[in-house]
Amino acid sequence: MYRLFLPLICLGWLGCQQNYQLKQAKQIAEELRLEFAPDKRVALFRIDTIGGGKTLEIHGETNLPEAKKSFFEKLKSAEITFVDSLDLLPSSELGGRHFGIVNVSVCNIRSEPKHSAELATQALLGATLRVWKKQGDFYLVQSPDDYFGWLDDGGLQLMTAAEYENWTNSERAIITQDFVFAYENADEKSQKITDLVAGNMVQVIENKRVFTKISLPDGRSGFVKKENLSPLGTWLASRQPTAENILATAREMMGRPYLWGGTSGKGMDCSGFTKMAFFLNGIQLPRDASQQVHTGELVETDTSTLQNLQPGDLLFFGRKATPEKKERISHVAIYLGDGKIIHASDRVKVESLVRGDPSFVEDRLASFVRCRRIIGQEGKNGVLRVADSPFYRLGPKLKN
Repeated sequence: MYRLFLPLICLGWLGCQQNYQLKQAKQIAEELRLEFAPDKRVALFRIDTIGGGKTLEIHGETNLPEAKKSFFEKLKSAEITFVDSLDLLPSSELGGRHFGIVNVSVCNIRSEPKHSAELATQALLGATLRVWKKQGDFYLVQSPDDYFGWLDDGGLQLMTAAEYENWTNSERAIITQDFVFAYENADEKSQKITDLVAGNMVQVIENKRVFTKISLPDGRSGFVKKENLSPLGTWLASRQPTAENILATAREMMGRPYLWGGTSGKGMDCSGFTKMAFFLNGIQLPRDASQQVHTGELVETDTSTLQNLQPGDLLFFGRKATPEKKERISHVAIYLGDGKIIHASDRVKVESLVRGDPSFVEDRLASFVRCRRIIGQEGKNGVLRVADSPFYRLGPKLKN
């Protein structure tokens, strides 16, 4: 009888030990996720499966070497035996092409690797993408504001580190007009090569009297009217993120259609609108409203008077925290002054937070959560100057 029960007792003990180690490993993984990648939109640390058994088999992927190192060090400290099957990106299948340059005027970056997936964000021509892996015809990329998503292979030009250095050290210019074209020849009647929108970056080959010869990331060349672009260094140095300039840019977008996931002049959602209004004036904001709310300086606000608000402030809306529910930020607008806001909702438009005004919207005032001041906060509190971004660094000066 004892001979029968002894193996069963050992098996039971072993099973409990394995379950305990599995639970420990999952707890360690979650603690490190919260430490290294609390926002999955901008950092990747995913443990898909931790296979059970005497030796745990760890599956998943991350782009954070320190997170992976820390994870396995903690497993060893807990005396958990494991097999490392956790992929560290970028994938070796990319063949060293870990950078991409957006190759169309506006590229659509999706939440999954398929064209029918939700539009997560957009990036502009000439923007640098970090490329992490490929799945089918899509690449997992990260935009200059660190946002993850999937881009089809027609939207970017893959580059090695050396090719990327050549791109960043080349003479580049930025499109300054809302919507223009590049032509096959120095003639507006010639074949169009591509459309271009404000914020697009191109390489400069040669300046002529009326036209500038430009090159796109994939090597296509064309001609853009000289008045429609500015040398990148000149443009960066000229950006003055004052309330007057930001509001002027915002008003230029009046009537543009609302587009979920949009961050360009062709269509934008609420945070895409604020992002573009500030970007074109030299400030790079995070992608989403729920990220932008953590930047800048908090402004105490009395919604009955709005007296502390200043033009250019960002106003955030949604649901305030309660004992039962967490705070939820779902909308952002730019304060115009006199109780009015400009924001993307159906289209870019102006509304009022003051009862009695013709454009007053009760639900908007009722859902107000807080105000953050971005202007004057450059270089601190998460407010990044475009000129300080490693993805907009300057190459040689443009020769006129």
